Amino acid sequence: MAIRELDKIPTKALMARITAELEGLIVTDADGRYIYVNHRWSSLTGYTLDQVKGRYVRDIVRNSRVDEVLKSQKFVSGDAVLLNICTNEEVPVYCSYTPLFHDGEIEGCFVYMIPKSEHTSMTIPPNVVTLMEALNQQLLMVQSHSTAVNPLDHIIGTSPEILKMKHEIVCAARSSSTVYIEGETGSGKELVAHAIHELSPRQNHRLVKVNCAAIPLELLESEFFGYVDGAFTGARRSGQVGKFEIANGGSLFLDEISQMPLTLQPKLLRVLQEREIERIGSSTIIPIDTRIISATNVPLEQMVQKCKFRSDLYYRLNVIRIRIPPLRERREDIPMLIDHLIKKLNFQLNLQIPGITPEAVKRLMEYDWPGNVRELQNVLERAMNLAWFEMLEWKYFSDYFNHPRYPISASPAVPAILPESSTLRRRTGAAERDILIQTLQECQGNKALAARKLGISRTILYRKLHIYNLI
Repeated sequence: MAIRELDKIPTKALMARITAELEGLIVTDADGRYIYVNHRWSSLTGYTLDQVKGRYVRDIVRNSRVDEVLKSQKFVSGDAVLLNICTNEEVPVYCSYTPLFHDGEIEGCFVYMIPKSEHTSMTIPPNVVTLMEALNQQLLMVQSHSTAVNPLDHIIGTSPEILKMKHEIVCAARSSSTVYIEGETGSGKELVAHAIHELSPRQNHRLVKVNCAAIPLELLESEFFGYVDGAFTGARRSGQVGKFEIANGGSLFLDEISQMPLTLQPKLLRVLQEREIERIGSSTIIPIDTRIISATNVPLEQMVQKCKFRSDLYYRLNVIRIRIPPLRERREDIPMLIDHLIKKLNFQLNLQIPGITPEAVKRLMEYDWPGNVRELQNVLERAMNLAWFEMLEWKYFSDYFNHPRYPISASPAVPAILPESSTLRRRTGAAERDILIQTLQECQGNKALAARKLGISRTILYRKLHIYNLI
């Protein structure tokens, strides 16, 4: 949470809902001075916001732990204190203290309190927890938009590969040509699509995202083109606007384009060529001005060769091609990514991890990261939950990497002897697994080199490694 963002919309509306739910709430600055109290706190103590604003919390509540929380930057829950009221009486209450941060720096403290009784629960009610989680997410979005004016700032890295990609993004943003983004799972294809849209003249219109693999086959056409009343059984009376219309004037991001069924591909090709659509059940032509940005983790050339993707549609999509380099090809960006992700996760998880040791960074740079930035973030999040408030040392990562991904056999070159009852498929699979293990050992785990040595693409290699539980 960041105090300076609390007056932003829609954060302001969420904050109002939270303050209405809580018995007593105060917000302090980094020095422990009051900057906000809610009406229930005022009713409980008799002090108004005008009376306490700018005063130190300990002037009103002598045994408050605000100063301690600001110094330690650690969450405190269910602390029993005596709250002074304006009649000089003291009311026993339970307090929970949450440190607030902005850009990784302590900025204040959020205090929730409830009157003490034998039936009192010392935890924040679940509905308030839900609201606070939503507030945290919106504050993160507000913060990311306000601190990174240039959309390219969200793409972390200074390696030659990333700088080249950023230049290609800027070039792509200048026109309305279709863009084809190719990158492995977890490499940040949606981030690139956002940057292209935000840097383009279409930035004031919508970027509509569609995951072609997540929509049932029978709903794809209606999702893309919309329909009119009575178009089919179960259709809404009012009809439905399709994604192309919603994105009119803006951009339509088609993720996992390789999963689009062949039956729908000619219709998409026609839209790209004619710049017009027809809703299902209607003969009315609707002109559209929608830019198509597509992405896939499976090279479309392979899909075309297998007759699973139309070549004419591929050529129409592949006007501007942007390849996202996998993390293993830009290892020098890993330290910068780690610092960025630690700050991001500190904010999201309400943690205060101070940093990471050089040894841990060095060892993380030696890993191939088949899941790319997404895998790196998940590994860091796991380690941060284990470390809690401590420096991230290698011991918090070691369990993840100790898994025997590439078991070493006594004679890897010789396939294991299988019982005569084994089927041909099992024998072939066992032999292929042994070949994969042997080749990876010879290439010292370098998958790009192993793929070249085996005469297959990296995508196929990773697929086989997953099949045989070698990754």
